[in-house]
Amino acid sequence: TGSNGFIGSHLYSQLEEQSSVTSIDFDDGPSEKDCINLDLTDINQINHFADSCNHFDVLIFLVGLAHAKGKGKDLPEFKKVNYQTLVNLLSVLKSNNKIPDKIIFSSTISVYGEKYYQSVYGEDSVKKPFSPYAVTKLEAEQYLLDNFAEKSWILRFAPVYSRDFLLNINRRTRMGGRFYRVGRGARKLSLCNIQNIGVASESIIKDKVPADIYNLSDSKEYTYDELLWWQKANWVFSIPLFLVR
Repeated sequence: TGSNGFIGSHLYSQLEEQSSVTSIDFDDGPSEKDCINLDLTDINQINHFADSCNHFDVLIFLVGLAHAKGKGKDLPEFKKVNYQTLVNLLSVLKSNNKIPDKIIFSSTISVYGEKYYQSVYGEDSVKKPFSPYAVTKLEAEQYLLDNFAEKSWILRFAPVYSRDFLLNINRRTRMGGRFYRVGRGARKLSLCNIQNIGVASESIIKDKVPADIYNLSDSKEYTYDELLWWQKANWVFSIPLFLVR
């Protein structure tokens, strides 16, 4: 589900070479990809789908509303997309005795909040989400843990990027079209190359990873200076550390 997004399109292309993959999204995808149009906020549509679909071995749930992560007033809309769609789909599949054997759920390291003094987050770190995006992703996680813990793989992605998708890198190195660094640029952050999501998903499908919660990122962290160097930033303005703190 959410197969026409950035992550979904990548996974579909990777997995269809070795598995039978059903693509589900709210909108039509590329013409070369067969896609079932399904509004997961509409119970009637889901019931119709569940009546006719086969039993799926694995559900990869990538539906999510993340745009700028939202303001407090946006919480109902984020909850409808990030939480209720999951509940709607799984509750209907359960009533039809078609719950998948495995559920891979895309979440975010934003569920921990962002504390300047903390640079390492483990899966058991205290969760303090403050954006509607993170709050509703954590609610969806809890729904899975309460109802399908033994068959759920919750993947908390670090900011995702690829060579052709640099939004999450640009957000951390550019402001108003100009490159910047905070302090001396030595602070580190985790990122997640999209290839790692494919590796993790394949490993789960092939029974190489037990059901649990996982923070997913590249094997190394990056300093802001490394990201600026990689982007060939010739002129960089500095923001004093105390302003960010």
